[in-house]
Amino acid sequence: MLRGRESVPLAGSAQGRAGRPAGRGARVPPMLRAGDIRHQNPAFRGTRPVLQTAELGSVTAHRIRFNAAGTRTHMLDADPGQHALVLSACGEIRVTRAEREVLVQDEAVALCDRRQPVHISPTPGHPTAEAAVMLFPGSAVPMAQPESDPSQPEICDAAGSGPLLRAFLVEAVTRASELSPTEGARLGDAALHLAAAVLEAHFADAGETSAQSQQQELMTRIRGFIDRNLRDPYLTPSMVASAHHISIRYLQRLFKAEGITPSDWIRQRRLDNSRRDLCDEKLRSASIREIGLRNGFAQPSDFSRVFRAHYGVPPGRFRDDWLRRGAIG
Repeated sequence: MLRGRESVPLAGSAQGRAGRPAGRGARVPPMLRAGDIRHQNPAFRGTRPVLQTAELGSVTAHRIRFNAAGTRTHMLDADPGQHALVLSACGEIRVTRAEREVLVQDEAVALCDRRQPVHISPTPGHPTAEAAVMLFPGSAVPMAQPESDPSQPEICDAAGSGPLLRAFLVEAVTRASELSPTEGARLGDAALHLAAAVLEAHFADAGETSAQSQQQELMTRIRGFIDRNLRDPYLTPSMVASAHHISIRYLQRLFKAEGITPSDWIRQRRLDNSRRDLCDEKLRSASIREIGLRNGFAQPSDFSRVFRAHYGVPPGRFRDDWLRRGAIG
């Protein structure tokens, strides 16, 4: 099924640092803005991969281009609850996790849960390889929860929808700077549908596929609706339920299966977008109040309180620290 070698242990491979969810006092890793290219310092050119990214609602797409022999590995920090799909856009890609590796090329795709760091690199024979990576909540695609050994990545032959998903991700990243948040959220919905199509034949029981697909289709629409309406301060679970012709109790049950409430999901998505805006150089002149308003926080005091409770610092200090790190780097 895999075009290439199967999973093999790595002798003496180094473990990445353990990831921790953001919380009070937690240091939040830097973010890339849509379409930005990282690692362009001439001192590192040719040794670090070139990374472009697109934020598509609850989905993040990466395009990673490796430059030459000796290129450094790109690491995805541990992020429990999140998954990564890794495809080769060119050449052969090595995906390493928990002292296991798989080699991805042609129409294959590697699926990794991110309870531990994931390392992505080119193989020696393909130093200028290129990877397309999709990061998403595992709960968004039930088929992304394989029952096999969680200590190693899964891999499958994605001859059907895999090339389509790969082309979709590369194109989304290429055009990321042209996308509005609403357009990005819609493309994220489409990416989740494509990922489900890629994984469904390999990780879902045929008898369960129909019921899972129907429920997942509804949850994808709900998440997309929330992302498109985050600016509305009156966005509530009741409004979401009404828009999808379901009861508030059923909506709560859908989110409960994923370990979260509808209100918490809305708050988290607003915080995610607010954090992204605070890191955006193009919004540097926008006030903290404006950042809060554009993400559905009607009162500046509410925005500051919720942001500080989650990230450990108020939004103004967060932005100052981020800009200072950017100036130094």
